[in-house]
Amino acid sequence: MPRPLETHPEPRIRAEGSSEPLLTSLTRFAQFATLEAEWRALADEAAPLNPYASPDWTLTWLRHTVAEPELALLTVRRGERLIGLAPFYLRDLGHLARTVQLAGTGRLGALTELPQVLAAPGETRRVLRAVVGHWLARSDEWDWLELPLTVDQGWFEPQWLGESKAVSGLVQHKTTRAAVVLPLVRPDGSDHHDHDDHAGHPLRPFIKRNVWESVKRARHRLDRSGEPWDITIHAGPAAVRAVLPDLRRLHTARARMAGARVHPDTLADPSRRAFFADAVHRMATSGRAEVLTLDVAGTPVAAALVLRARSASYLALTGLDPDWWAVGPVTLLQYTAMERALERGDTEANLSVGPDVSKLRWSEHVVQHPEFVVCGPRTRSRVLLSGYAAAAAVAAVRREAARHQVRERGAGERSGAPAPDGGHA
Repeated sequence: MPRPLETHPEPRIRAEGSSEPLLTSLTRFAQFATLEAEWRALADEAAPLNPYASPDWTLTWLRHTVAEPELALLTVRRGERLIGLAPFYLRDLGHLARTVQLAGTGRLGALTELPQVLAAPGETRRVLRAVVGHWLARSDEWDWLELPLTVDQGWFEPQWLGESKAVSGLVQHKTTRAAVVLPLVRPDGSDHHDHDDHAGHPLRPFIKRNVWESVKRARHRLDRSGEPWDITIHAGPAAVRAVLPDLRRLHTARARMAGARVHPDTLADPSRRAFFADAVHRMATSGRAEVLTLDVAGTPVAAALVLRARSASYLALTGLDPDWWAVGPVTLLQYTAMERALERGDTEANLSVGPDVSKLRWSEHVVQHPEFVVCGPRTRSRVLLSGYAAAAAVAAVRREAARHQVRERGAGERSGAPAPDGGHA
């Protein structure tokens, strides 16, 4: 069981404003009951492009994954207004090292693609400085802190470690999370409503010609199959809950498909499935999640989960029946999801973290989110971090090598490499 946090008076970090922000640490789930509405409003304001910043997702992750003695959620207020929120927890590594992690990292794989510290517009640097200062004042309680930032939050500022010779700790750039994004607003600010020459196909001006040809080809192949087909939008908590078993089944089928590059089954673990089902249901309840299925003769043969933030749609997880791979079903579902995003007035459609050929064919706009490691000042912390970083580097090479493998076909399976499709995650 993790050691409980010691109680300390919270530091006050003075900002460039009329009032001084106050940071508070919440360490009990009961304290979140009155915070959730403010959290949701701050997420809409501070992370309009990131659905994973919603409490529907993040708070659900914490409840499924973190024991109460590990909780360390930080709030930053200016007066009565919530201007920052950092959903941290404490994680013990083999009873040797203790790390500070954001919710969504360290456990349950990569289901949370964009963990984030929330900071109201204009308050980002002050919130992050307050958060880092809070942990540095307690550097005897942890060894290193992992801090992902979003592209709009810039870069870690060394001054956050201290302005004098009494600098405590050091910072290193750990990695960068890169996501492929399709902008749905032209550089001149115009959108699809300004273009009458693509009546009936409003997304056409925003995508490449080869993608448009793939969409038309998918439709033609489905028409020629001789089976009735349709795309169904499953929205609302009841409809989403009912279709999740089909999404899981198709996602697993895609992961096990022979003759294609190995695809991880992110829902193979029961604890991941339980969290995923709960989080997606909560997102659907607040209108932030829907599942699209391609149905042939009434049976789903491909599915895509779409998560929504205030101004963006995020294509989060897909699956397909290998027998229908050559049709290009995921491409067709992605196109439909992007059309819906355009109709809602979203400014972008995010094809998820991890650029690859199937995503870059939609857009070459890659958004990069940096992640940093702050190491405490103790010698033991630096030694432990060095060893952990070396082991993590070896594991990362092995994962990358596995990702480029092609699953071999078993006896009786069809031959011939499948055509590229847009499946991911």
